[in-house]
Amino acid sequence: MPQQTLRPDPFRDTTSLDMRGDTPRPKSTHPIANATAAPAWTVRRRQTAAAEIARRSYEILWQASNGDIMDARTTAPALPEFEAAFNAFARGAIFTTDNGPVAIEDLLPGDRVETVTGEMQTVLWIGSMELRRNDSPDGTPEPLVRLTPDALGFGQPSPDLLLGSGARYLLRSEALKSYLGTSHALASVTALIDGVSTFEVTPPSRVRTYHICLERHSVVRVNGVECETFHPGLTANTRLSGGLRDAFMDLFPHLNDLGGFGAMAHPRLTPTDLIQLELV
Repeated sequence: MPQQTLRPDPFRDTTSLDMRGDTPRPKSTHPIANATAAPAWTVRRRQTAAAEIARRSYEILWQASNGDIMDARTTAPALPEFEAAFNAFARGAIFTTDNGPVAIEDLLPGDRVETVTGEMQTVLWIGSMELRRNDSPDGTPEPLVRLTPDALGFGQPSPDLLLGSGARYLLRSEALKSYLGTSHALASVTALIDGVSTFEVTPPSRVRTYHICLERHSVVRVNGVECETFHPGLTANTRLSGGLRDAFMDLFPHLNDLGGFGAMAHPRLTPTDLIQLELV
């Protein structure tokens, strides 16, 4: 068997001592062997800070236990669960009270509003916020929904009505009975948009919107249209957890907890429900 000749490795560091003795071996003249090694790359992972929740200003009026009217301006998360409590009725929406028709901007806690059942209920809380151009990423304010006169029937509304995305109307349909066991349910006003008698409008300037709480969740007539008063919904306890729940309840000083909103007057329909029932 022929003897194998080992070729010297030009990349070997020949300045090290020979493993068989203490005699240094000559340094290689190969240019790569004598090159200074570059420091190893170190990957540093940037720590991502927790995303901050945007906040906005809210104004609230409420009736204290002694009957006094209290007011406050505060900031809270700009989340849909919060904004829905302030974005239902634009200025000019008319409510029927025991003192006659009153615009939403003139309504006060302690006033009594007529519900669709003919019952008079006391206003306990009024919330409002301002929709401005700089509240949205593209610089345009959130669109509102405009119902033209008689869009839902004679006198519904009368005159026209400007609503926010937090508004829901009472839908009456026999098709609901097999689905919910009742012919009445609440649906978002955005489901009414048809581009003819009901359509989106983008205000050219800032607009203030409102919502109200009565003694109980109810349906009231606003410019003749049957709309619900505010209620956070049956799943609020799940959607608002921990600190968010506390921040939300701080906006309702007249209540101790979510249970204070009481039972809902009617079930609510989701957009998917409306499509499945062919009601849109």
